[in-house]
Amino acid sequence: MAIVKIELDLDWISEEGDLDSAIKEEVISSLQARFTQQIEKKTEKILEEKLRESTSRVTDDFLTTIMSEKINNIQIPYKSSGWSSEVEMLSVSEFVGKKYEEFLKQKVYDKDGNVPRYRDDAKLSIHEYFINKYLEKELLGKVNDLIRTARQDAEETIVKTLETNLKAQLSADIINRLNIPNMLKNLQEKAAMLERGEE
Repeated sequence: MAIVKIELDLDWISEEGDLDSAIKEEVISSLQARFTQQIEKKTEKILEEKLRESTSRVTDDFLTTIMSEKINNIQIPYKSSGWSSEVEMLSVSEFVGKKYEEFLKQKVYDKDGNVPRYRDDAKLSIHEYFINKYLEKELLGKVNDLIRTARQDAEETIVKTLETNLKAQLSADIINRLNIPNMLKNLQEKAAMLERGEE
């Protein structure tokens, strides 16, 4: 439910005008003023957002276009050799690529991966050092795995072979000690005697 407060200034009501029409006009004009204010505020916010978006987009596009054109046109002098006086003019991307290649080829580590005190002690470049470390780690892991599996396989094979040999030797030894062929012969004789005795 909406509550509307109305304040009337009765001084301006003329003698011919009635109170109802004056109240009606005042209510309508105050409601119109409120709606107009709300619409103006909302419209202002929407316009500000749209202007901010379009301004930033246009500015970004403009700066990107201008800067890319400027950067593409920039030429950097590059001397490929310390002994020659020949200078190449390179674009920024080519210059960065050349410097990166030089950086990767430059020897900066000793064989242990430490930065040497003297430049002549440097034996490895950055990528050589990291490739060696990676290969060492990978190979060491794989070799350790191979050794572990080979050791397990060898132990299992030895245990199975010993077990088989022991069983074979124990079986032959037990048969000889128990004199099983003589036992079987005696059992057959007793069985034959029992059969005869029972008949």
